Amino acid sequence: MYENWLTMALDHVIPNSVCKSLGLPEEWNQDYSNRVLCCTACNTFGNRYKPKSTSIPGTLEEFYDLRDRVFVERKALILERHKKERTFFETKPWTQVSKGTSVG
Repeated sequence: MYENWLTMALDHVIPNSVCKSLGLPEEWNQDYSNRVLCCTACNTFGNRYKPKSTSIPGTLEEFYDLRDRVFVERKALILERHKKERTFFETKPWTQVSKGTSVG
């Protein structure tokens, strides 16, 4: 059932908000090299991501280095979030008995 909840989405490795806050060129942000196909859960779980610390890339090569570092950071955060969500989902809270009545 959990896998049925997932659908595909196009995500930015370095989020739009981060690119804008760093003043990075729009063409770097929107380039295919900064995009990844992912499930909507991964896209949502990675929302509001901010790099721990970063210098502003001045070249495309530096941008790629940042992108690769961000990808590794976000992947770890997203995998941890998947683990928590799967654990919650598997408890089937919708079947819990509340005040003597069964839900679902």
